[in-house]
Amino acid sequence: MRYLPLLLLTFSLAFSKELETCYKIYFWFFPVAKSCVYYTVKEDKLKIKSWAKTVVMGSLVKRVNSWGEATLTNLKPKSFSLFQREGDYVRDHFYYFRDNGISYRIVRYKRGKEEIKEGFFKVNSTLFDPFSATFFVYLDTPNYKGGVIEVFYDGKVQRIKYKTVGEEEIEVLGKEFDTWKVLLIPQFDVKGVLKPKGNWYVWVDKDTNIPVKLKIRFTIGTAYVYLDKVKGDKKLFLEVKNEQARVF
Repeated sequence: MRYLPLLLLTFSLAFSKELETCYKIYFWFFPVAKSCVYYTVKEDKLKIKSWAKTVVMGSLVKRVNSWGEATLTNLKPKSFSLFQREGDYVRDHFYYFRDNGISYRIVRYKRGKEEIKEGFFKVNSTLFDPFSATFFVYLDTPNYKGGVIEVFYDGKVQRIKYKTVGEEEIEVLGKEFDTWKVLLIPQFDVKGVLKPKGNWYVWVDKDTNIPVKLKIRFTIGTAYVYLDKVKGDKKLFLEVKNEQARVF
């Protein structure tokens, strides 16, 4: 019986920890889209899956349906894929992170034809994909000094500046959240209707490091994003954050 606690611990570590967060997206007061992000942690691997699509009101303006997945090992990106469907704008991204660089393949579909852009980007430092970059911003909250994350996307290096600028109590899902307010400045040169513009703001829950509200700007306007559902291990961010601090 004295070995039972050790056996139970070993048994529990064999299973993954999962978290699902879903959001509703509004332009002005109108619901235009919804999105979900799934996080899975098992041993040294982290998987992030995400999808976003317009609802009826949003589809009247521009039908958007995108989905993708990122895989990290020991919190370092290994692969990233994204499938964009924004009206007539259709593009697929595939990235593989190596020790000495990133191999990539971007396929654009136009009038039934494929336009392929591919290559190998040599780099000695760590670059992130868009999914893992935002994940690390949430892990690094609060950071009042600020920081910069370099992201490889669309065949080039992009940057996200971020900084915790304050603390606020906000109401989402009929519940009060004590949050850190984080400023994001995405310096992205991308194509499509969802091109980032100006300053973004994210309100991160202090108890879980889960983002509960976002104010994001695109070339087509400003959107407000509100947490709609949380399912699974609500402490996943904190557990990864504590493990990161222990290792590094």
